[in-house]
Amino acid sequence: MVVGCGGNQEEKTQGEQSDPQAMSIASGKAGGTWYPMGGALAEIVQQTIEGSSVSTMQGTGDANIIGVNNNQYTIGMSFSFSNADAVEGRGPFEGTKQDNIAGMLALYSSPLQIVVRADSGINTIEDLKGKRIAPGLVGTSGEVLVKNILEVHGLTYEDMAKVEHLAYADAAMLMQDGHLDAFMPFTTVPAPVIQDLAVSMGGVKLLSLSEDKFAQLKSINEGYSKYTIKADTYKGQTEEVLCVGSNNVLVVQKSLSEDLVYRIVKGICENKQKLKDVHQVMLDWNEEYAAADIGVDLHPGAEKYFKEIGAL
Repeated sequence: MVVGCGGNQEEKTQGEQSDPQAMSIASGKAGGTWYPMGGALAEIVQQTIEGSSVSTMQGTGDANIIGVNNNQYTIGMSFSFSNADAVEGRGPFEGTKQDNIAGMLALYSSPLQIVVRADSGINTIEDLKGKRIAPGLVGTSGEVLVKNILEVHGLTYEDMAKVEHLAYADAAMLMQDGHLDAFMPFTTVPAPVIQDLAVSMGGVKLLSLSEDKFAQLKSINEGYSKYTIKADTYKGQTEEVLCVGSNNVLVVQKSLSEDLVYRIVKGICENKQKLKDVHQVMLDWNEEYAAADIGVDLHPGAEKYFKEIGAL
């Protein structure tokens, strides 16, 4: 998708670097929250930066980071814990530090939700040993997080009876049919795929982390954050559940000018209702949240804006 806006720009003084006229935002696949969020962001940016045209690209978290780092995309949607890995050259970025990314702002948090059958007898993460699980598609940010969760509980895939790498909807169908004991969607709350499954099965159970296990996960990656799912969010889930999550954030090319990034961040924050109209997960979003926990240092332009309004 491409959105554009025409207009006369003031003539640049000699030696002053021109802002890019064509920009791109790497979001997510159609059907997910990132896809419409990317479209709304593109509209805001093109309205804010006179004369610009902004395209949106369907991507994934890690690929978006690499694309921004390599100047393929201007802005990319990613996760705070993936950013922390990227700048250190860890995990999926092993051996290749992504040193041309900077933080723009945080949007919302998503938790890794461990869903089990209500009648499964599984009450703790340790109880997953010997069970049939679906941790997400191979190489996705959620699957990386599942591996780390299992690790701090002394488990690996080899301890499982079966590991199915499936899309969330397919995993839910297998669980409903009795062929799966647990699946782990890394997505917003409430997740429609879990809501539908809970209704069809008469209820589900979600597994909770302990505080000490969360602390161990935080030591693995400083980009992880706590997320508490309130009781009765899903049918059959009668208690609060502590999950590990990550902020869904925007990163930008570090090489962009301070002025350009300042104006983009200002434009997004001043038009936040457009983002809130995209998804209910953004309803409580504010500038203080936007300025925190991005997993990588803020771009100087973003930092300038957030300090100016008192969010930092």
